[in-house]
Amino acid sequence: MGIRKEIFICAAALSIMACTACGSSEGNVSGTNGVETSTGVESGMIEQPQVMYDGYIYYYNATGRDEKLPEGYEIAGTIKKVDSKDYPAENFAAAGVDLEAGQDIYISTTEKNVIYLKYDSGYARFERSPEDAAAEEQDETEVAEKENEIEGNSEMTDNMDDAMAENCGEYGFGEDGEFDFDSIFGIDQLDLNYEAHVAGFDGESFLYSVHIDGGITDEKVDEIQQVMADYSSQNGDEENYMGYIDIYKGEDQIMIYLDLGGVSEENSNMAVTGILNALNSVSGIKSVIINEEM
Repeated sequence: MGIRKEIFICAAALSIMACTACGSSEGNVSGTNGVETSTGVESGMIEQPQVMYDGYIYYYNATGRDEKLPEGYEIAGTIKKVDSKDYPAENFAAAGVDLEAGQDIYISTTEKNVIYLKYDSGYARFERSPEDAAAEEQDETEVAEKENEIEGNSEMTDNMDDAMAENCGEYGFGEDGEFDFDSIFGIDQLDLNYEAHVAGFDGESFLYSVHIDGGITDEKVDEIQQVMADYSSQNGDEENYMGYIDIYKGEDQIMIYLDLGGVSEENSNMAVTGILNALNSVSGIKSVIINEEM
């Protein structure tokens, strides 16, 4: 009985070892040396279908491959290559499962965030990531705002040029043979404590040369900077914006730079003369020449 018992135990142990070995063999991925994930895709492989078109990656979000193609979509090309281990880095390249070279890509002229791919069962919707779509929308908004600003500045400059041309016949030319800019901007109508004159015109940029009796001092520079700061604070809202102002010390005069970018057409002349009126409160000014080097 002891011998039979030992034989029975050995046979049972061998049977258990054989079953264990059998189960282990069935767990290997057939035809690969990699490790299979819970989704059945080999580890390291890209699972989510995705394709690059027009510099952006569009992703399939399991919405079905049997959809009808919406109106307004037309074929743009076909998938050129599929790489399941590298994300697409060029147009018409793709990655992920269930994609093949030669699949048709459909785009819309109005819906830029969605494309469709053709399958045997129908069409599948591919979308750009929300982050990419939002970033492009922000970029387009900034570009549009910049273009509008440039267009507005150009229009304002053109209008000022037109105004000078219209006024040319009325005001004529000065003794030096140039346009009478003082009359055009209304400077000759100001009640100032000093001489003021516009020597030339350069679009929307104006440079004021402030000449001081007895020469410039740091105290006088500080005073003018404070006067200009107070003036700017009074005209800081969008409706009354009078341009960008900068003050610095020159060799023989104090310089004030005015940029009319963003100033409305109706406020442009007022912005030019506003600085002169503000300087009227500063004592010791002998003259202010605008665009003196022209």
